Amino acid sequence: MYLPNSLYERAPHYWLFISMLLIVLGIYLGIEMSSTFLYTGVLLGLASCAWGANILLRRSRESGDSDAIESAASK
Repeated sequence: MYLPNSLYERAPHYWLFISMLLIVLGIYLGIEMSSTFLYTGVLLGLASCAWGANILLRRSRESGDSDAIESAASK
């Protein structure tokens, strides 16, 4: 599946935004309705946040490694 470069580069930020929405929604519904919504929303939000951070860290490592390889090859 083809994704435009602008969407691909911002994917970790979308995951972090979704995680914030899930946490806020879980807390709101957990207070208003049932604690099940609280636990589910917060856990899914934290998982989404971890996934976004994982993607961000992997991409930063890959770009750092490719820069080091290119600089070593040019010497």
